[in-house]
Amino acid sequence: MNDRVFSRRTLMWLLVIGVLSFVGAFVASIYQDKIVQLTSFGANSYSESAVGHKAFVKLLQKMNFRTRVSREIRGGFNFSDAKLVIEPQSVSGLSGTLNGFSGVGSLIVLPKWDVRPDPKNSRWVGEMELRNSDQVQSILNYVGNGLNLVRNDTTLTAENFTWDSELFPLDQQLSVLAPQLIADNPGVLRPLVYNDQGVLLAEVIRSDFFYDIDRTWVLSDPDILSNHGLDNGGNAAFMIRVIDALTHGRAGGVIIDETSHGYAAEPSLWQKMFEFPFAVVTLLAAVSVFFLAWSSFSRFGAPDKDEKKYQAGKEFLIGNTAELLAFGGHGALMLKQYTDRTLQSVAAKLHAPKNMETYELLEWLDRVGFARGTDLRGHDVIRAAEDLCNANTFNVLAAIRAAQNIHRWKQEMLYGTG
Repeated sequence: MNDRVFSRRTLMWLLVIGVLSFVGAFVASIYQDKIVQLTSFGANSYSESAVGHKAFVKLLQKMNFRTRVSREIRGGFNFSDAKLVIEPQSVSGLSGTLNGFSGVGSLIVLPKWDVRPDPKNSRWVGEMELRNSDQVQSILNYVGNGLNLVRNDTTLTAENFTWDSELFPLDQQLSVLAPQLIADNPGVLRPLVYNDQGVLLAEVIRSDFFYDIDRTWVLSDPDILSNHGLDNGGNAAFMIRVIDALTHGRAGGVIIDETSHGYAAEPSLWQKMFEFPFAVVTLLAAVSVFFLAWSSFSRFGAPDKDEKKYQAGKEFLIGNTAELLAFGGHGALMLKQYTDRTLQSVAAKLHAPKNMETYELLEWLDRVGFARGTDLRGHDVIRAAEDLCNANTFNVLAAIRAAQNIHRWKQEMLYGTG
């Protein structure tokens, strides 16, 4: 009777599918970021265009900040994390991501540019112009009442100004075209980096919306951290120092929000099951269930009859018990038990001295056996059985011969060689 649930061919298919799926899932988990990518031309973390923030994300990761681009509206943070909302598109997008967040800090970066894609390459910017100041002002009003936007002439750059900082020394010059600033308002903002025209980086002193966040900072101009802005070493060094100070020396992680750009994705188990690379595991499970159902079709109907006939009697019972013990891998234990019991039985019937070590008892029995003219030495047959029990691989045929020799030695010791 064949008791296997699967045929050999089915097992081979399952093995091949399992190995390929495991290798595929392993490779996909390593190169997931390169295989599955969101692309955009706008001001977000997925964009490689001039106004995008992808280089900023890579910079933080290279500088060993625990950085994560988040598409979750609620949750997904630790209380030691800081959240970055870079160029939110609307007030509702900003409030939606910060309400419910409780962390060591948040950084709001005001938007600046309106862009349109390049007709030849949808990932690049074809045209860009300053965003309507009223749109930026509405976000600034949400941050704090009485704040005003300051826009400089497009012919000016950050190099035209002398910057002061309350956080760290500005060892390298900033480079920004037409710096966008915030008018100083001591009742709402504490200036951190500023010049005589306005404030570039400030901490919000009074706000009704950020009470669960330890510190909320506002960066007025996003060009400092955009892909084209990070070409300047001074801008890159400035942003690293800002994030380092916001996270208290990298004690917490950095969450870069993308829900404010329309990339919100509510967590769903069913959705994850069919997203790459988790879909590989789902496919493997489905194929396994299919093969399991297919292989079970042949098991319908009356059960096959076993050709083995069961008998009564001690001989069959002993033989069946021996087969079960051998199948379970207990041969070495059986031989050891038989050896110990035989040695104890012979010693008791010949009235051997008590409290003797095993080697002393075997020497005593060998002397008695020599006097009785036995052909076998107890030391030899017992040691041979023990060596088989301690071997890495148990030899069944050798164990049977060893047991026979022990039985013969016992008979000669107790009843003589005749």
